[in-house]
Amino acid sequence: MQSGRLDEPLRIVVDESSFAFDSVDDSLAEEAIDDFNDALSQLLQAGVPVSKFSLCLDFECRTGVPLYALLYERATGIDIDTLRRCSDLLDRCVDWDQEIDDVVTSCVVAGECVDSWSLGYLVMRSGDCFMACLACSTAGRRGLLSVVAGDASAEVFILVEPSDLVDFWQLVLRRERVASEGFFAIADRAFPQLVFHSELDFRRFHGTYDEVYDWVVEVLAVLNNRMVQSFESRKGVRHLVQSDMASCGVDVSPESSQTHKNKKAIAQRSVEHDGQIYLCEWHAKRLWNTDRIHFTTPGSLPHGRILIGLFVKHLDT
Repeated sequence: MQSGRLDEPLRIVVDESSFAFDSVDDSLAEEAIDDFNDALSQLLQAGVPVSKFSLCLDFECRTGVPLYALLYERATGIDIDTLRRCSDLLDRCVDWDQEIDDVVTSCVVAGECVDSWSLGYLVMRSGDCFMACLACSTAGRRGLLSVVAGDASAEVFILVEPSDLVDFWQLVLRRERVASEGFFAIADRAFPQLVFHSELDFRRFHGTYDEVYDWVVEVLAVLNNRMVQSFESRKGVRHLVQSDMASCGVDVSPESSQTHKNKKAIAQRSVEHDGQIYLCEWHAKRLWNTDRIHFTTPGSLPHGRILIGLFVKHLDT
């Protein structure tokens, strides 16, 4: 049975230094802030806590123009609604420095020297969990990057727009051994093409959680990132879809005609979701004789999504 709400760590931080717009015109700055706003809004709406440096509004965006003047005094030609939305969203972020004051602020990011309290904080916290910072794209930093702060360094993820969030959450699952009670809260964000049945339970596998974890994450990533596209491009030809998945390192199969003739076996593969019965006629296998993830054919759910219906040792054939 899936567990309840995840107790979220403060793993995402606003990078105040990315609001440096000295060499950026208003139109590009506005576009970058719009993307920043969209990503921050999506995180907050999902209940993900985002933190910021308490004095981030003092950061000088342009010569003589601190961030608070940009947002509240409309000291530029950037759209007022964009600025108001940004200020409202930042107000909903918590301060990470309430009890921390020994952060190294002189950082190096991908060879570039950057003075940033929040990037230094990210490096400090990287030993606790995989960290990310939310930044404006005009800073030129994006994706998985190495950050050095004093004698310490860490790989962190730079988010600049909503499309980056899926890659980040997938990396969280790959880089951390997320506790079982929080797995599906992260998986919902990491795999938007998948829908997880409410009765999924890792304890129904033969292998332990630690034994199956990497395999489950890999299967879900391939199904989310490749399965729908493969099914469409291969026009549903099953052996071609299987070949595509095998090239990604995942062994998937549709049920055989023999299994389809077995009413008991088909019933075992049928699950109820949102008041409807779905047949999970595809499965991924961990070992030849045990541990299966059963899922529906792409397109069974709206928007081409796949229902992950069963975690099991093995079903009748």
